[in-house]
Amino acid sequence: MQMARLAKWWEKALLASALALLAGGAAAVQAAQASGDVCIALTRDGPTLCPTDRTRKVSIPRTVTLPTLEVEPIDYETWAEEETSSTPEVYAWIDDLTPIYRHPAEAAAGLPPILVSEPGFTYYSLVGLVWYEGEQWYLLNTNSDRNPEHADEYVHEDYVHLVKPSTFAGVHLASQPSIPFAWVLRNVRPSSFPGGPSDVDQPMLQKYARVNIYGSERVGSHDWFLVGANQWVEQTFLGIVDVSERPADIGPDEKWIEVDLYEQTLAAYQGDQMIYATPLSSGLPRWETAPGLYRIWGKVLQDKMSGREGEPDFYFLEDVPWTMYFNWDAGLHGAYWHDKFGYRRSHGCVNLPPFAAQWLYAWTEPYAPEGRKRVYGTGTWVWVH
Repeated sequence: MQMARLAKWWEKALLASALALLAGGAAAVQAAQASGDVCIALTRDGPTLCPTDRTRKVSIPRTVTLPTLEVEPIDYETWAEEETSSTPEVYAWIDDLTPIYRHPAEAAAGLPPILVSEPGFTYYSLVGLVWYEGEQWYLLNTNSDRNPEHADEYVHEDYVHLVKPSTFAGVHLASQPSIPFAWVLRNVRPSSFPGGPSDVDQPMLQKYARVNIYGSERVGSHDWFLVGANQWVEQTFLGIVDVSERPADIGPDEKWIEVDLYEQTLAAYQGDQMIYATPLSSGLPRWETAPGLYRIWGKVLQDKMSGREGEPDFYFLEDVPWTMYFNWDAGLHGAYWHDKFGYRRSHGCVNLPPFAAQWLYAWTEPYAPEGRKRVYGTGTWVWVH
């Protein structure tokens, strides 16, 4: 992108601003610097970032009217080649140290950004896209509180990478399972005997295929499971669900959720009846999801999650959908940024496929009336083990 372009109206605006400052003499310059209103260092290579490398006080005087931009909706369905999205927003991740501007014209003028993204794991929900001087930009936020000017936030398309959330939806159960079942967590060709090599004559089992478990046998340090006639699959390829006994503290007619940390699966019960199940992703070894018996205490329709500022594993996640908090700040929620359910991925929360999170959000207590973005109260039991 050519950053040196400068429209004539910008030249006039900047010239007028410079003349106004110079007319006040040295005292005016010192006063502006002392107040923090001047945050641009001109060099032979162009303007540099502010001293913080992350924010700047102002761009150009507020009296300058920026060109009005027409914000277009993002056609997610065409881009993703799907009939519908599994999430309420269109999401994207942005590169480390991405410059964020309050208007594309400021980038074209060579002015510094209002914000520079931290290195790490940064995801935004996108408001829409705009075109400026033949180039595409994404609008991240309007009147954002993440920058000192509470300005709009624009990023050039070169830094933006749209994501395709998982469309996996778990399984609704009409009757109690009589035997364990499992999901295949990544493509695998079964072996014809426990511990054996893949059998080229066997059909490939695709990711998220659901299979029944007819038997098991331990070979060395791993369990192998019989999923069909002469079809054996090693345990790390499967996320298994089996009916569990209801914990004693939970009443015979109450709703409860089982989070199985070993199998990385979830099952929802009404009393002793399993009615729904899905694979999940719990906390990584450094951020284990804590075992225990909890109750959902609050639900948020969309919530921002961030942490580990200044660390290599910094994360910033906008508009995380359908969050159900059960252990202080640990919750069940939709995860739009990965499709690796069945394996640990989180900083302590329980990641769910978005469709699964949406169903659980509606089913669990406290109930959230339509239009309510937050609801609090003693709710559905969550047993983590």
